[in-house]
Amino acid sequence: MGRNAVVLFGLGAAIAAVLLVTGCANSRSILYSGISGPLGENKVVVSDARAVHDAREFRAEWRAMIGRTARQAKSESFSSLSDRRFRLRLASAADRYSFTLKAVQFLHRRQVTPLVIVQSRHYLAFARAVPAIEHSLDPHRGRNDSRGWTYRAFLLEAQDERGVPFLLVSNVVASSGVTGGQWARSDLLFPFARS
Repeated sequence: MGRNAVVLFGLGAAIAAVLLVTGCANSRSILYSGISGPLGENKVVVSDARAVHDAREFRAEWRAMIGRTARQAKSESFSSLSDRRFRLRLASAADRYSFTLKAVQFLHRRQVTPLVIVQSRHYLAFARAVPAIEHSLDPHRGRNDSRGWTYRAFLLEAQDERGVPFLLVSNVVASSGVTGGQWARSDLLFPFARS
């Protein structure tokens, strides 16, 4: 009987840990759990004001990168989706991954570059879905990163229910290949591996 009690206690503790992690994943506390430095230094908590500032800088750098690569990309063509088809895919992703579309802009009409802003209360679930969402909106069909992108550039920003950013991902295609970026408010919210 003692051994069974230990096994049941261990199983109960494991179930409680899973429920705790699952419960925290969509709780606001994940937004304030912090980001570790590249060498594993102490975590830095990103305040709401800092998140708004960092997202603004991320978008500005993305736009600047598009400008820097514009001359290189003039000769390239991209198989951009029609605005209607893009919006249908976005609506489908919103239904599937439980987010609300806040804004979509198609910049640079000659070579369309979508900027998408969404809102979600399901922070961790959304972060884990970002690779699939990005692939559905900006599919890549090339054998390597230098060719086969649907858009010359793409940016996806996710905000919490108060409009504060918690995650951004982007890419810009140039003749030298694609440059991608990501930003998140906490380690758990980065959708791609960090180097």
